[in-house]
Amino acid sequence: MDRNSREVANPQRYHRGSLGQVLERYLLGMRRHREGDYSMVALEELLAEAQQHDPAIGLHLFGQFTIQDRHILALSASYCADLGEALRLWARYGRLASDMDTLDCLEDETGAAIEIMIDAPGDLARFTVEHYFVMSLTVIREVTGSPITPLRVQFSHLRPAYHAQYVEAFGGPVEFGAGGNRLHFSTTDLARPLLSRHAGMLEIICQELDRRLGRQRQLSGWAGKLARNMRRALAEGRVPGLEEQAAALHQSARTLRRRLEEQGLSFRQLLDLVRGELEQHFELQGLAAGEIAMRLGYGDLGAYQHARRRWREPE
Repeated sequence: MDRNSREVANPQRYHRGSLGQVLERYLLGMRRHREGDYSMVALEELLAEAQQHDPAIGLHLFGQFTIQDRHILALSASYCADLGEALRLWARYGRLASDMDTLDCLEDETGAAIEIMIDAPGDLARFTVEHYFVMSLTVIREVTGSPITPLRVQFSHLRPAYHAQYVEAFGGPVEFGAGGNRLHFSTTDLARPLLSRHAGMLEIICQELDRRLGRQRQLSGWAGKLARNMRRALAEGRVPGLEEQAAALHQSARTLRRRLEEQGLSFRQLLDLVRGELEQHFELQGLAAGEIAMRLGYGDLGAYQHARRRWREPE
């Protein structure tokens, strides 16, 4: 029998990448988290503290990012042929960066706009979209080698007290209280070739991004809830077990197993997916194999290397 006949509401949404880590580094000069996902609640807490030091932190935080902090999407877009293709890539794969974000690329005869919707409380939504727009414009200027200025910049939030800093950040007309968050570029700018364009690299990277997007779709519903708990357990140095995870989700072990089977997964397959996802993140951070093994809950390097062969071979 189910311990709870209906799904337990789980309001947690996550940002994947270095945003939370850079916020912590800005505040404390150190990293406390051992994995890449920051919940919306954790980001809200960090933001509230950061705003005490700089109310306009959303416009300034990207200046704290190193090249290693940049998300794989920012790096991938640099291999596109031109700016228009880079914007479409961002919109296509943006869901990989955060559960809070919905992106679209809106094109018409005047050019195109990247539109971002943030499903988060007001201050966090404003901060996030400010950061994204500054990040994207900074990267665009780098990869085109041109001081591009958007046709216009629109924000759905009301004009903040530090609104004068928006002109400095974006260099063009800024509208507040608009119907959405949009960064508009002209047709001329969309056709600008990128200095680092490379069709071969882009093809390889998009194959991996498509794989990750497919895996993310698979990790929805109950599998998604369980995957989040598994990541948390591994970050705390615990290997997730079926009974313990079922209790955390207010389900019996039998019911949780059945719910996973309905999504075409076993508990071990899901744990393999989560470990494989975290492994990629740790590898991108440059961690040694022994450190990765420990963080993924293996007692020795041999056990980790044996298991990772299983992750990469479909059952």
